[in-house]
Amino acid sequence: MKKLIKKAISVLVVCVIILNLSSCARIEKSIVNADVVRASVIEIEKYGHAVLDITAAEFIDIGYELGDIVCVRFGSFEEDMPFFDGYYSNPGAAMLRGIAPEENVAVCINYGDFSVETGIAPGDIVEITMAEKAGMLALQELCSLQYSNDRADYPDDVTFANFRAVTIGRIGNGKLYRTASPINNENGRAVYANDLIASVDVAAVLNLADSIEDIEAYCEAEDFASVYYRDLYEAGNVMALDLTANFYSDEFARSVADGLSFLAHSEPPYCVHCTEGKDRAGFTIMLLAALMGAELEEIIDDYMLSFYNYYGIDKKTEPERYEAVLNNNLLAMLYHVTGVNTYEELVQSDLESAATKYLFDAGMTENDILTLKENLTFETETKTAEVP
Repeated sequence: MKKLIKKAISVLVVCVIILNLSSCARIEKSIVNADVVRASVIEIEKYGHAVLDITAAEFIDIGYELGDIVCVRFGSFEEDMPFFDGYYSNPGAAMLRGIAPEENVAVCINYGDFSVETGIAPGDIVEITMAEKAGMLALQELCSLQYSNDRADYPDDVTFANFRAVTIGRIGNGKLYRTASPINNENGRAVYANDLIASVDVAAVLNLADSIEDIEAYCEAEDFASVYYRDLYEAGNVMALDLTANFYSDEFARSVADGLSFLAHSEPPYCVHCTEGKDRAGFTIMLLAALMGAELEEIIDDYMLSFYNYYGIDKKTEPERYEAVLNNNLLAMLYHVTGVNTYEELVQSDLESAATKYLFDAGMTENDILTLKENLTFETETKTAEVP
């Protein structure tokens, strides 16, 4: 009996040692010492962000805070970048993302593809050190944006779904709509957006966010309720572009041109959407509005309405935050399309000519551009989405 007890104690001791070693290994993978975080890349997200095996909460517990500037190293890559809980860095600039405490930290390029730019891959080891404490805290506090997915927090279905008609420039009534996704329900908006596009008889949809496989998976999901959208898809009236957010890339331009060619060969009313209906949809609607002769201020007002719908950002009440969002998003898109570098130059730009050239250079034919413009200009009987 004593031998059995000794044997049991020995086994227990070994188990405890193994557990302790396992726990140490878990810490070892993320922390080299008090100053250096060492983490492994576990995933490359769809948009090229490199996800690390450490959560934002763990990273913050070590001593880092949102708004710090950190130095990120792997291989021959070394760069200082801010640690943000959203995409607040300048378009094309790198950042360390920690959106929620329970989510893993990721190295990203705002409106870019970090994996393509750097060659980072799963299994690579990344070292992170402090470069400047609170070096970007002011921008973090200014731009920190969180929105609710609870319908009760919004005044109506239209605001919740970020849905609206686009009628700026020469775009006719009842021709073009934009919205959050009517098919991807990850943010709880799909059924509302679906009902809204049904209420205005949308006939063709440009889905900027998803692949065909994504759409079919949404249709099989337990919470699926987007029957109108599914019927459009099964009839061949939905084009899925599966775009990244990198509007600087040639691939992005070619895909948008292909999508607008699809609309040119389809009957309106049209609907353009991504997931939230504000970034990729914002770029595409900006391009269409410019193509149709919209003024710069009209384009800005329409784009920024999404940030009012989601975050309540208003130019009158939060001018500094409004300008920060505008500068980091829409203006960067417009600078890219027009080829200018300053707002003063942008004001003097021929936006319609710039949009036409952008699409033509991306592969859209002159005939398709003219057909799309004709389709958007022609007035049809307008249906107004009902606001419960």
